[in-house]
Amino acid sequence: MIFLPHTVQDLSYLVIDNLYSANELNLIWNEIGHIDYVLNHVFDEKSKAEHRRSHNGTDDNLNPLMSGFGISLDTFYLHRHFSAILTLNRRLMDQEICTKFKELNNENSSYDLVNTDFTLLNQYKKGEKYTKHRDSASFSSVTFLAKTKLDGGGLQFTEYDALVPFKNNRCVIFPSRVYHQTEQLRSNVERYSIAQFMAIRYFTDRNAIR
Repeated sequence: MIFLPHTVQDLSYLVIDNLYSANELNLIWNEIGHIDYVLNHVFDEKSKAEHRRSHNGTDDNLNPLMSGFGISLDTFYLHRHFSAILTLNRRLMDQEICTKFKELNNENSSYDLVNTDFTLLNQYKKGEKYTKHRDSASFSSVTFLAKTKLDGGGLQFTEYDALVPFKNNRCVIFPSRVYHQTEQLRSNVERYSIAQFMAIRYFTDRNAIR
């Protein structure tokens, strides 16, 4: 892994290149190959629009801000360990990554207290994007995936004039409160992202299971 910390004004975010090994990427791509059938054949355009309204950001008129399409892996599988993606993305809470992200600024200092999360697998085709929005979480991460080089598809922090260019196997971790958007995909290829939304749940039951 290669750590690339960034700070722009009061925003600090961590870029990680080569998050997964070649073998791990093979497992992830095999899983995406199976899920592609669901993404491309199970949902028609009407059901896709309904799914976007319930799983993605919307404007004041409840129009989806995302023109790509994705599904929640946490509800797709009966158990998390059935999924390579949901198993491998536990890495984002490893001690090394926690330390690198926390030391950037005070806002990130509670990152290692994250104890709940959910994951979306998103697919974008040429011309699709996700316009300016915020996430309902404490911290967010986006991992970029594509089998070939592409034009566009980067992550923009719109209030900070900051862009993280798309690169395969690149992950970005950032506070969920910041407005961000996915650049329009300008290449005739498929771009995928693994989006994780991480939060801190304060249990009142001391016997509750994490």
